[in-house]
Amino acid sequence: MRPTMMLRVIQKQFIGIMGNAATDAANVIVKKPPPPPVWRKPAFIDAFLHKMKKNKALLNNKTIWSRRSTILPEFVDTTVKIYNGKTTVRCKITEGKVGHKFGEFALTRKRKARDQANAKTKQLKLKKKK
Repeated sequence: MRPTMMLRVIQKQFIGIMGNAATDAANVIVKKPPPPPVWRKPAFIDAFLHKMKKNKALLNNKTIWSRRSTILPEFVDTTVKIYNGKTTVRCKITEGKVGHKFGEFALTRKRKARDQANAKTKQLKLKKKK
């Protein structure tokens, strides 16, 4: 007999001996303590952006160097330039981008060229040689 089955048999025998007292004790709901409150870090905003927060017109077409700054609802419908380490990337801020970081929308790495494009150029070179 498995140990779990053995425990069930013993519990049934114990309940049979004790009667209603054991079943009442088993049915008592134990209250768990409430979970601790969720504490979130405040959104990081660069000092430059904090000044621009009050006047949206000042933020239009400005270069943002702080990629770790959070996009706030006040910045919606503005176009900014985000520095990616080499150049600046133009980005229009929409409601879907609120709460994200500026750096998420300025990619720092180049995409690899697809093999199909390379295959076509190779075919053209082979045709020219013939």
